[in-house]
Amino acid sequence: MKYFISLLLLVSFISCNKDEENEYLGQTEDDIIQYIEDNNLDATRTKNGVYYVIDEEGEGSFPFEDAYVTVKYTGYFLDGKEFDASGTNGAMFDLLAVIPGFSEGIVNFNNGSSGTMFIPPSLGYGASGVNGFIPGGAVLIFDVEVVKITNPQTEVDIIDYLETNNLEAERSDTGLYYIIEEPGTGDPITESSIVTVAYTGYFLDGVEFDASSNSGVQFSLQNLISGFKEGLTYFKEGGKGTLLLPPELAYGDEGSATVPRSAVLIFEVDVKSLDN
Repeated sequence: MKYFISLLLLVSFISCNKDEENEYLGQTEDDIIQYIEDNNLDATRTKNGVYYVIDEEGEGSFPFEDAYVTVKYTGYFLDGKEFDASGTNGAMFDLLAVIPGFSEGIVNFNNGSSGTMFIPPSLGYGASGVNGFIPGGAVLIFDVEVVKITNPQTEVDIIDYLETNNLEAERSDTGLYYIIEEPGTGDPITESSIVTVAYTGYFLDGVEFDASSNSGVQFSLQNLISGFKEGLTYFKEGGKGTLLLPPELAYGDEGSATVPRSAVLIFEVDVKSLDN
């Protein structure tokens, strides 16, 4: 998956090339205004000076400032020279890790929408730019099409998922939802148990992020995320079902290497064996 250059990467990149002289364009918001006038565009200005044009309205929600967004894009300068482009499937961005102008602009595009963003240097790569890549003081233009938006999720998203899929689930006091297909006939599971579980983990959109083999993986429940640990205690040995974990019972607002921030997790579980 392709990611745009983040501010943190930019600092590292510039420091490694600080002895090289980069081209300086010295462009400002006035150059954006002139470009818009010259091309007869109907653009809207954000509070900090990003301009955007909506060519096609989408449907559904808009991204939050801390969303993950998949975007098809082409980036170019005021003279039309292209400096970057995504593939046909787009690129996924963490809006907390991109240049501020891109984040400020893209939150005005909902799912399926397309258009153009104009980012002044102060919200792009500044006076320094990126040596050999972005001139200093360069206005950046992005033609964008929003493919997918993943906003921070909550219990409300679990409820919507259950209703959409005509599922009935029990809710625990902590906000965990669980569906018992087979309760099992062996010994009950406690939070200190060691269990072997076959599982598949996926997000609300059906994308799988983890799975065990058919024979399962052995776990000490004390070492698991709280929602998974709690959920298994509703089964006995031989039990099968589904757990739906709100973010606060999973990886929270930090996420992990394979799980985005504030993501609801779904686990299909099959308890193979139990060692109390």
